[in-house]
Amino acid sequence: MHEIGLVDDILCAINAKLKGSKNLKIKCVNILIGELEHVTPEHFEFHFRERVRGTHFESAKLNFKKVEAKFKCKSCGCEFSTKEGFSGCPDCGSRVNDIISGSGICVESVEIV
Repeated sequence: MHEIGLVDDILCAINAKLKGSKNLKIKCVNILIGELEHVTPEHFEFHFRERVRGTHFESAKLNFKKVEAKFKCKSCGCEFSTKEGFSGCPDCGSRVNDIISGSGICVESVEIV
C-alpha cells in the first residue's frame, strides 16, 4: 500500500507549487515511473482517484511514462540498462553498480486550465 504515500507526496508537491493560486483546475498530471518501482499505473491511478475526490484534481487526467533503469559500474564506469546487464556489468561482470535512472516516481509536468 505504499502507493497511497506516493500519491500523497505527489499531491503535496503539486499543491506546494500552486500555493496561493486560487480557483485552478488541474487538467492533466504527467507522471514518470521508474522501471525499478513496483507500481503499476493502474494501481497508482486507483489510489489517486480515491485521494482527490472533491478537490481541484478530481477531473485531472493522468499520463504515465516509464523511465528505463540505467546503471553505472563502480569498477569500470560502463553505463548500461537492465537489458544489457541483467546479471552485472556487461563489460567487466561486476555486480557493484550505481543507479543512474529508473528509480522513483515524480511529476514531470502539470497542465492547468
